[in-house]
Amino acid sequence: MKIRILLSASLFLMLFSVKGLAQDKNCDVKQLQAETYDFALKNLDSIKKYVKSSEITVAFEMTETGVVKNIDYYLAYGAKEQKKVKVWKGLEAFVKETFSRCPESHFYNGREQVVKADFAIPLVKEDIAKAKKNLEGSDGYTAPGTGLTDVPKNSKYTIEVKSLTVGKKTNEALVKDGTLDYDRSKMIRLSEIFHIAFDVVKPDGSKTTYVKYKLYERVDNKGRIITSEQWRPVVNGKVNLSVKGIRDTHPGVQHIKVGEEFDFDILVTFKK
Repeated sequence: MKIRILLSASLFLMLFSVKGLAQDKNCDVKQLQAETYDFALKNLDSIKKYVKSSEITVAFEMTETGVVKNIDYYLAYGAKEQKKVKVWKGLEAFVKETFSRCPESHFYNGREQVVKADFAIPLVKEDIAKAKKNLEGSDGYTAPGTGLTDVPKNSKYTIEVKSLTVGKKTNEALVKDGTLDYDRSKMIRLSEIFHIAFDVVKPDGSKTTYVKYKLYERVDNKGRIITSEQWRPVVNGKVNLSVKGIRDTHPGVQHIKVGEEFDFDILVTFKK
């Protein structure tokens, strides 16, 4: 999946260590950002031994399946005096492990999928605290562990398509009810050309329940994946699939436009 998104330099995206296998997977950028501020604050002395500046910027790229391609660290990023620097190995390892935690998936920032980013890391205690406080007060932030909800097998659900556009094709808003087949929705028909299917999963040792979904378009009489995702957490019994990006490509399929944009807002609510 090719995504065009460059995060604000104020963002710092992090995940829990790969070694913490009992910890939940979480690809929500804002939660990862808050964890990163905690990590930087806890290890500030070690980081400052390598970087004396009050701020450092990390720039990285990921493959379409969430694998880190390369990561670089800079002082004065974007300025004439920009300089690439080496950092404490603990920080470097934390970044690499973090962004390798969601295989065959992607990270998202609000509603935009992320494969390329640069972000600033404050290296002053007061600045880190201020950055985290501002983040926690921002729209869309959900603290880790908030609203955890189990979804029983064969649960009923309602899916609400608020908007759905792929290129010039638009789906009408609609609401449909359904029942899981154990932990799967089967294929849900949204229109003549659009369908969606999802699974509900709760990994061993995880406190969080997730939805894995695939959004399809009928092209050349076959269902072609527009986009898919592995780790959307269920919060307060709901999953808000609000995503904007560039659709998957399918080599050899003539009627799929390369680089075609999609934009959708779909809410799934599970009923007790």
